[in-house]
Amino acid sequence: MMINPTYTGKQYWLTTIVSGLLLSLILSTAYVIFYERLYVESSYLFSIIYLIPFVWLSVTLAFFKNKFVWNSFSYGRAFTMSFICGIVGAVLFSGVIFLMYSCFGMESRMGLYENGRFMRELFSPKAIAVSMLIINVILSLVYSLIIAIFARKKV
Repeated sequence: MMINPTYTGKQYWLTTIVSGLLLSLILSTAYVIFYERLYVESSYLFSIIYLIPFVWLSVTLAFFKNKFVWNSFSYGRAFTMSFICGIVGAVLFSGVIFLMYSCFGMESRMGLYENGRFMRELFSPKAIAVSMLIINVILSLVYSLIIAIFARKKV
């Protein structure tokens, strides 16, 4: 007797949430390392932080597809998994960014704009965290649209 196992809702959501938590941990660690080691005013290496979600979301969907999906995996389910994972990671990463800048004494390193009140508010911990949240949610949307095309599986 042939049994075609497929994923359950519990496996789907557990993988999505755990992957989102791990994404935020990886992003936070990379941000601190890049901030301390690679931050220069004209450095493009710091932009690597925006490619980490693309790689991580791809790995998550590849893992889930190979481990749990034996039957069909639709575009919508692949997109939802990738996008929710990206949102969870973005929200937690923004919270960590806010805590690092407000409580743990990281400076925004925007010394050129210390004189203007508007620029100080623009580079406040809250503004930096919100901008990182918006950037990462938009990137997660775009990455999810692309990744889900390759992750779907039809039988």
